[in-house]
Amino acid sequence: MNHRKFVVAGCLGLAAIAAACTSTVGIGEARPFAFIDVRELPNGGPSGFGAYPSAIFIKDRVTGVVPSSALAESCQPPAAIPADNGTGTSGAANLDPGAVSMTLKGPVDTTTRTVTLSPTLSSDGLVRYTTTSTTRLLTGSDSIRFTVQGQAGGFPPFNVNTASVAHFVAQPVDDSIVGLGIRVQWTGLAAGSPTRVQIALQYADSTSTVPNLEVRCIAIDDGDYTIPRQYLTGWQDAGVDSAPRQRKAILSRFNTIGFNVADGIAAIVTRIDTTIVK
Repeated sequence: MNHRKFVVAGCLGLAAIAAACTSTVGIGEARPFAFIDVRELPNGGPSGFGAYPSAIFIKDRVTGVVPSSALAESCQPPAAIPADNGTGTSGAANLDPGAVSMTLKGPVDTTTRTVTLSPTLSSDGLVRYTTTSTTRLLTGSDSIRFTVQGQAGGFPPFNVNTASVAHFVAQPVDDSIVGLGIRVQWTGLAAGSPTRVQIALQYADSTSTVPNLEVRCIAIDDGDYTIPRQYLTGWQDAGVDSAPRQRKAILSRFNTIGFNVADGIAAIVTRIDTTIVK
């Protein structure tokens, strides 16, 4: 896997976002690119959630970042569930960002909660900055700030603020097509929210005992979306009562922003997932 492919696969795999990033092969010079992925996960703490970041700082040919607020509703035809999660030989040149930290603070919990991210060399040759510290997060209330010190000859310094995304509850997903398709519902947000929800219906075909195919859609985050029936034959067939095959629905609420950093570009994604096993 070359480094240009990694930029796209990294956004899709790490953040589970279709069309979150764009990359063009052979156009323009390689430039600094940072990708920061913040997962909001249950941690058993007082608020129930923590923020767990992962960041890379590389040099690559990247043309831009599509913010979540600009994504239109759409579905992709059934396809194999991507096995590529960013591992393998990327070929991207790591850039030293200096010290990297994440700070949480909000109107409900006004305390400043800061953790330092530490670098680890992955098997694919990329240096990933992560933290194992448990960081109390109030989902949908706290803001998230990343501070990158920068390094001469490495990645330029920057500070960026973004919003955490609110926890949501997804309703059960139907087995069979009714009317225009299959209706998916969750706890939505008010009109104008920059967030989007990715819906992935994953199922096993007749050759597999675990899900190996998926229908992936992007929906406006209003709590209600109908997946068109033309994408759903495989999902419905997998749920036939006489011989049901394993299926699950994964919903991911996410917020993506992109911004320029000196001669480079950076993207930060905050997200929260829920899985419904059929």
